[in-house]
Amino acid sequence: MIKLSNGHELEFLTASGALAFDGRGWPWEWPLFWAGLIDPHLFTVITKNILSEPVKGNLRLSRPWDVVKFISEEGKEIHPLKALINPGSIGGVINAIGLTGPGIEKWLERDYPVINRQGYKVIVSITGPEGGKGCVEIARRLNGLSSVMGIEVNASCPNTDPTLLQNAETVVRLVLAIKKVSDHPILLKLSYAQPYLEIARILQGTVEAISLNTIPWKTIFGEIPSPLAKYGGGGISGPVAKPLTRIMIEDLARETKIPIIGSGVWDYADIQRLWDFGASAISFGTIFLRWPWKPTQYIRRWRKGFVS
Repeated sequence: MIKLSNGHELEFLTASGALAFDGRGWPWEWPLFWAGLIDPHLFTVITKNILSEPVKGNLRLSRPWDVVKFISEEGKEIHPLKALINPGSIGGVINAIGLTGPGIEKWLERDYPVINRQGYKVIVSITGPEGGKGCVEIARRLNGLSSVMGIEVNASCPNTDPTLLQNAETVVRLVLAIKKVSDHPILLKLSYAQPYLEIARILQGTVEAISLNTIPWKTIFGEIPSPLAKYGGGGISGPVAKPLTRIMIEDLARETKIPIIGSGVWDYADIQRLWDFGASAISFGTIFLRWPWKPTQYIRRWRKGFVS
């Protein structure tokens, strides 16, 4: 468990965007909410990325599967029907959703009141183009919001401008600038494709936790064509990314004192595996795309077995 400087405890989280912008999830998940099969109160909810201005991005709610594909261990696209019938065939998930979002003004007007009314505890994930443009002002706007438990600085999105992904100094400058104006704990979202140890060492004492992003297609599959090549390739998560996720968690746990939010839960046993690798909290992300009810199911099972 991670205890933030404001006293909020992180144990189980939803990864950025798993439950949309307000914790109530995406339209196709709503029946599961009504049935009690998804319970946002069991998690600290990380919102989908918020930018300073609205961004259209790649996601279309009428055709969400255009930018999300199931893949085999070899990187071949799997038909959704096959994935439904034979979940063991899924080697991972690739997404090129990008930074689709309403912008901070609309989020404050439309989504934050829902969060407040429902009593959800959220961490707001923020980012921006050209090295994080607009992030400092977003952080300032979030000051004083009682349902916001922290800010996650997404410095590693594989589907957009590569400045943050490729430049460690830019990441460090951005985080320090946000920390200077924010009254919330700062979390940092990094990718295996970055010099994550270099960044983490410099920011010890500034960021209170590190979360893990998806892994760019080329990092895992090289020159094999991506099913989402027209969107730039996309980011990989799920089983095929587990070996690199483990390396990243173990490296960060060994070389820094910053708590790590482990990701990549695909089955119940993964929770214990992530603790064993060195994670201090657990995030559920890709699993929501295949079995959106399982994170709630897993937490209830975990707490029944381990919490008196």
